[in-house]
Amino acid sequence: MPSKLIIFPLNKLSSLFFRMTSMAAKFAVFVFLSKYFSTEIYGVYTLIATTITIAIFVLGLDFYSFMIRDILIEKRETASKLGTAFFLYGCIYFLFALLGGIFFNQVDYLSNYAPLLVLICITEHFNQEVYRLLLAFKRVLTANWFLFFRVAGWAMTVVLLIVLFKEKIGLQQVLMIWGGFNLATILFVFSVFFKKLKPYFPYLVIKWEWLKKGLKISMVFYAATIALKIIEYSNRYIVEGILGEAAAGIFSFYANFAMLVTLYVSTIVVSYEMPALIESSTTEKFSGKMQQYKKMLYSHTAFASVVSVLAIYPVLLWQGKESFEERWPLAILLTFGMFLMNISLIYHAYLYIRHREWVILKITLISGTVNVAATFLMCRFFGLYGAGVAFAVTGITMYFLRKKSVNREELNT
Repeated sequence: MPSKLIIFPLNKLSSLFFRMTSMAAKFAVFVFLSKYFSTEIYGVYTLIATTITIAIFVLGLDFYSFMIRDILIEKRETASKLGTAFFLYGCIYFLFALLGGIFFNQVDYLSNYAPLLVLICITEHFNQEVYRLLLAFKRVLTANWFLFFRVAGWAMTVVLLIVLFKEKIGLQQVLMIWGGFNLATILFVFSVFFKKLKPYFPYLVIKWEWLKKGLKISMVFYAATIALKIIEYSNRYIVEGILGEAAAGIFSFYANFAMLVTLYVSTIVVSYEMPALIESSTTEKFSGKMQQYKKMLYSHTAFASVVSVLAIYPVLLWQGKESFEERWPLAILLTFGMFLMNISLIYHAYLYIRHREWVILKITLISGTVNVAATFLMCRFFGLYGAGVAFAVTGITMYFLRKKSVNREELNT
């Protein structure tokens, strides 16, 4: 018993270290490139990074949302279910490899990097699915170690090369390093798990009926996820279209700080608590688990929001770019919107666990429409601050829609 009490906190602390170091390293790339690249080139980089992030969600069809909930509640034929899911992903990757390059070549600021973008999008998604599965099966330390190798590896390599060879590092090289570490991580995962998985290979079957059922349900989640990503990232494209690439770079700089709130909450709260919450959904412990989840969401979101805003000031001093310093109030507006979206995850979790996918879709579609319309109008009339206010309004909208969709008697909150 004493050894277990010692090992558990050490594992959790190690997971936290790997995850937070990965986040810090990735953020360091954004910060270093904001100083090293011109404002215009930095704007292109942030748009490329945003495009990759969106593509990851497009590739998965959000099948994961159905798969994990099903596996955690109905723990039968897990190996075949996983095999079926990755068969689906393989088909999607093949189509994306054919069509993705064509699409990227049609966009001016993406055309020079089309092959690299296809590679990064596919490998990012695959690695993300492996990460999610390891978390779902409570292999949190292993998941975060692989994440550390992949994200911190490429990010710190870029930062080191910028420090040592400033004149020789361009956007092309940054993307090549990113893609290289993604591939290396996939090979590493296979080398670690191949022997453990090999005995299951002869018994794997494609579960067509399960796949059809999953696709039908996941399409609802998929539409909701796309709407959510529109909320998180469309404002950057709107800013670029109305105010130009330099403005998009400034806006993305502050948006990335605000996104730290979501990354932190996802790491510290969601990744640890959601699997157990789903498993408890058919037991009498569910209400207590939900109350605990709510307390953790509120406290950790508040903490992350304050730290995110305070961390901007020393970065601005180091960065030394007046164009960025002049727009610091954007941080308050964007972080406020992100705060509301994260504390409302308590209601989202309940809707997800209770199979109320259509309600989730309705909420995100309404919020996404508000975000796009408000960002377009307010950005046109009030510039960057208008885009910030629009995001805050979107956060308010999503919070109240999520809260209203769950009766107090249902959730007891």
